[in-house]
Parts: sequence; structure tokens; C-alpha cells
Amino acid sequence: MTRPARILLTLHDGATRVGYLGGVAALALVTASYVFEVAARYFFNAPTTWASDLVGYSLCAGVFLMLPYVTATRGHVAVTLVIDAVPSRFAALLHAVINILGFAFCLFAAWISYSENVRQITRGVLTLGNDPIPKWWVSIFITFGLLAAAFHFLRHLLVREERPVQ
Repeated sequence: MTRPARILLTLHDGATRVGYLGGVAALALVTASYVFEVAARYFFNAPTTWASDLVGYSLCAGVFLMLPYVTATRGHVAVTLVIDAVPSRFAALLHAVINILGFAFCLFAAWISYSENVRQITRGVLTLGNDPIPKWWVSIFITFGLLAAAFHFLRHLLVREERPVQ
């Protein structure tokens, strides 16, 4: 493997690790803000205006930050009934087709998401929550997750890696 390719793979792995940690942090933020909202509302009779919005935004960010890691480690849900029933040579071909389709669809969805990010930025679109924020602050995570996942599908197709991203 060439040095530039190794550098790109290392950067991709680094982005995947950062996404994983961001997903974990987003889940912690969801939990903390939800607990804070319940305590503020029921113990102090002082509900917040921001907790519900933050939970929604953090859920979106967390799912799409974690997506590349799940794709890299092949942790997604898979129905393997057909692949398990066919000869290994045909199963390898099916895996290749699945990786090609995964790459193509994730890349296409990332392009659509990116186009929407640009539209949201140029038009100044805000969220509809209690405390509006620029919508691209949330939707950029969708683009990141889909794009990084697409390249993990491509890596599964082209590079025989047995080690999961650490």
C-alpha cells in the first residue's frame, strides 16, 4: 500500500474514532439533559426551554457520529440467511455487491445531505425548537456519518482488513 493511501486510511480511522467518542458524548448529553429537565420540572417546578431541543439534536448527532464506527466494525443489523446458505465463493460475490451498494447509496445520501447543508447555510435556516439554532449545526452530522460510512463500505470491498477500528 502506498504512503498516501496509508495516510488517508489513518485519517479515516481517526475521524471514525472521533465520531465514536462524539456519539458516546452525545448519548451522555441526552441522558444528562433529560435527567436535568425532569429534576427541574418536578422537583423545582422550573421546566427548561432548551432540554427537549438538546435531546433531539444530540440524538441526531449521536446516531450519525456513531454510524461510521458501526459500519467499520460491521456492527449493523444483517440478515444473513441467503449468504449463509450459498457456497462461499458466491457469498463473497454477494458481500462485494452489498459493499458496492452500501458505498453508492451512502455516498448519494451524503451528497443530498451536503447539498441541504449548503442550502441551510446560504438561506440562514433555523430549527423550529424553543430556542432556534442554525439547522446546519445539526444536519452536518448526517453528512459526516453518511460520507464516512460510505468509505468504510468501499474499504470493506477493496481492502482486506480484519482488525476493527480501535
